[in-house]
Amino acid sequence: MRRGILIAAVLSWSGAAFGAPPDALRAAFPEAERFDPTDVLLSEEMARKLDELARSKIPERMVTFYAARKGDAVLGYAVLQSHVVRTKRETLLIAFEPDGRIRRIVVLSFLEPPEYRPSERWLGQFSGKGATDRLAVGDDLAPISGSTLSARGVAEQSRWLLQALQTARQGRKVP
Repeated sequence: MRRGILIAAVLSWSGAAFGAPPDALRAAFPEAERFDPTDVLLSEEMARKLDELARSKIPERMVTFYAARKGDAVLGYAVLQSHVVRTKRETLLIAFEPDGRIRRIVVLSFLEPPEYRPSERWLGQFSGKGATDRLAVGDDLAPISGSTLSARGVAEQSRWLLQALQTARQGRKVP
């Protein structure tokens, strides 16, 4: 249900370089022939484990990963994630390499004031980061002056989704 609401919200949003989710998925994986969604329901035990590994509270227990495919080959994964930054929502597309490292993060929607929006350059530092990286603002991620909540929000979402993807891959819940 939440996935449907999130996708409907993103589909209704029309103000950025990336349109609907298929457009954003295609931008992250231009060579893909199709995107196969897989819903992963995190058990209570898995959610507790992810809380610990990601060093943050897991906001939801249902995650939809999209496997970008060309023929039978998996080119990578993507997830759409929406969260509240300060008082308003931000929607991210996080693309992962086939081995689970972050490929790219795209801000699809940012309803806070534009000056708080993370820049493409800042988001670029996530590229190549994996589940064993700390992903902490001020540690291995540069802070954003005046946008601490935006930076922390992207870092937290990235941490738990990296861990969720790794867990789903290990449990063979995603291709």
